[in-house]
Amino acid sequence: MELPKYNGNIHPEEWLKQVQTHCYLKGIENETQILKICKLVIDSTIIIPKEINSFDELIKSLKSHTTFTIFKNSCKRKLQLMKYNPEKEENYTASFLANFRSLCNYAEINDPDELKTLLINSYSNDFFKIEFAKRVDNIDLKESPYYIDEIVKLFNEVVLDELKIIKYDTLIALKHVTTGRYLSSCDINYQTGSRRNIVFAGEKFYNSHSIWLLTKIKSHKLNQQNMVFYNDEFHFRHKETNNLFWLSYSYKSPTTGQSEAFCNYETYDVCWQIINLESKNRTHNDNNTLYVNSKDIIKLKIIGDGQDLYLRSHDFTFTINDETFQEVVGHEDRIGANDEWCIELIE
Repeated sequence: MELPKYNGNIHPEEWLKQVQTHCYLKGIENETQILKICKLVIDSTIIIPKEINSFDELIKSLKSHTTFTIFKNSCKRKLQLMKYNPEKEENYTASFLANFRSLCNYAEINDPDELKTLLINSYSNDFFKIEFAKRVDNIDLKESPYYIDEIVKLFNEVVLDELKIIKYDTLIALKHVTTGRYLSSCDINYQTGSRRNIVFAGEKFYNSHSIWLLTKIKSHKLNQQNMVFYNDEFHFRHKETNNLFWLSYSYKSPTTGQSEAFCNYETYDVCWQIINLESKNRTHNDNNTLYVNSKDIIKLKIIGDGQDLYLRSHDFTFTINDETFQEVVGHEDRIGANDEWCIELIE
């Protein structure tokens, strides 16, 4: 380890630690001896008083020098230019926050509001900016001696939360909460009713039959992050067959005689809507509307000119060519446990 010199491009306290470490490795532990070594490796252009007899006096003198002000301003400028890019490398959040904390320490930034502003400006993501600002305002940072720990912890939590958000045109699955089976479709047609592709509650694990996409209706404006919100209106598309998912106002389900759930290529003047989702008070727009997160418990309905139809499954089954399927239907009845679905992001 080479003895570090001081020329004003490092924080004095950090430099002193490095000198002490070097001396300890060489078996030098006497403070007076270490202090003499420190004075010898300070750049000759940095003039300090000769009457310095302790580490504290040395640090105070170096901090009063013009070079330290320049160093702090340089660190602040670096902080202002820092940009968080989560796709840059695998452990980027950890390295970004480590660099951020170091620069804040070197710049001696002690104002929680300034730290908050620097982090908000570091990531050009609307979800992050709004959600981070909202949550950080709920923390009494000035009362906490470890406020920077609270701030960077919150930064990490919000970044992770964004990864769990359901977005349009991403792959999802819907698990029926009561029976544990996944909403599915395949290229088999009903033998009654519409005679279109069946929709059913399939296996207790998702497979190619149970992967779907939510597609925003073209006439509706997308938000910047393409997130799905409570009360959004959208179409349901089955990935494997590329057909759209509907509940029928005309045809009856094969077993219970409720609204038939089917898939086909046609588009109708109705749309799906997510309602009554179980969440943790997540909000992200002016109307405090909830955004949909992976693993949320939701209920779905089709809305149009007729009565709203709610999506349901139950233990009733139907059979086609000796193969049994758990029925999925639409209904106008009272909402219950059989109407609950867990929405999952397929990664």
